[in-house]
Amino acid sequence: MIRERERIPASVWLALAFLVLLLAVMLLAEPITHHDPTEMDLAHKLEGHSAAFLLGTDDYGRCIFCRCVFAVRNSIGIAFSVELVSVLIGMILGMFAAWFGGWFDQIFNLVSNALMSFPSVILIMLIVAFLGASTRNIILAMLLVDWIWYARISRSLTLSQKERKYVQAAKLSGAGTGTILLRHITPGILSQMAVQFTLSLGSVILGLAGFSFLGIGIQRPTPELGVMISDGCGLIRTNFSVLLWPGLLLFLVVLDFNVLGEWQSTRLRKKA
Repeated sequence: MIRERERIPASVWLALAFLVLLLAVMLLAEPITHHDPTEMDLAHKLEGHSAAFLLGTDDYGRCIFCRCVFAVRNSIGIAFSVELVSVLIGMILGMFAAWFGGWFDQIFNLVSNALMSFPSVILIMLIVAFLGASTRNIILAMLLVDWIWYARISRSLTLSQKERKYVQAAKLSGAGTGTILLRHITPGILSQMAVQFTLSLGSVILGLAGFSFLGIGIQRPTPELGVMISDGCGLIRTNFSVLLWPGLLLFLVVLDFNVLGEWQSTRLRKKA
């Protein structure tokens, strides 16, 4: 019986198109902008839309369009890097804990339970408060917290996969631990990890913006969506566009990754 071709919802097509647009903007940030996003020009402060300044300028005369372009690249780039490193570390540690068990698994459970007993936001803020507010430290703090979620998922999936017949057959055939984990376990859990990765990207971008808004994330004058929203709050009554564009962009970026993540999750459930 021929399987009916899966229909991709229109919302997913829109999300994919927007993602392609975001990637293009990130790659072509320098060619498509004509102003330095950090250069102040008080002679042009709080200007409206024009050919020179597509979205106007802020209270320091900086081009809002240029700052939005570089802010998207910074936000997505940092979030992607944090999540990629987190998923690699978490996936490896979770697989090892489930496969070897014993004292390694006990230590893993002790550390993971201790970390998960604190709200993630509070734990990140405590780490940054201890290390000091900077771009490097917020990235480090998010790495120290985010990997544990991937590790827990990886451990749970590996415990299920290691009992499968093809894994047992590989063990009986004399395959080494590395070969089994890489060739047999990893493909079985990779799709679920990819779903979690996509869903988490939106949350990390939103969290990064929140920390930057509070002043403990990306530091000024680096363009970042949370920083721009924070700068625009003081102008909400006099020049709303300074707040509008980075806020709208943050909403669309997070919504985009959430739509794609939910679609991946739905596809995975249908295949199960």
